[in-house]
Amino acid sequence: MRILAALLIALPAAAISGSALSGPPISVVDYGVYKLSVDHRAAAQQAISGERNVVSNIRIFRRTRTVFAQLGRSFGYRFRIADPTLLGRQLTLRTAFPPLQDPQTGRTGTSQSRPFMPLSSGVYYDGYRFDYLWELAEGLWRFQLLDGETLLHEEVLRVVVPLN
Repeated sequence: MRILAALLIALPAAAISGSALSGPPISVVDYGVYKLSVDHRAAAQQAISGERNVVSNIRIFRRTRTVFAQLGRSFGYRFRIADPTLLGRQLTLRTAFPPLQDPQTGRTGTSQSRPFMPLSSGVYYDGYRFDYLWELAEGLWRFQLLDGETLLHEEVLRVVVPLN
């Protein structure tokens, strides 16, 4: 299974007011299905397939909370850090999904996590791309941002496997 790298898109930093400290930790820019470029694959021991995609040129294709599973389809969400106290801190991006099993390795799982350290209030992407048939799992996919064990944000998308 490959997870898409959280990617900073070169945008100017947004001005953060003092009220951001008491508001939500992030602001969601968009969510749904994306078009993007896969630059290369990197090792990722926490992923079921043992690798993840590093991506760029991320653009929203369809804003939706229902994603039709299809090989090569990328989905997730983009966000900005609204709480300046989170900048430069070690956070975690976790994706929880229905049970998956890589038939070649036998590895199974229902979630994967990776470290994430935001350095600016620019736009970040957290998502997933279906690269293998065994990844096409119907159900709720949860994209979570955590500070230690504290859930800062959760974006939930429903994946549907269409009948042929």
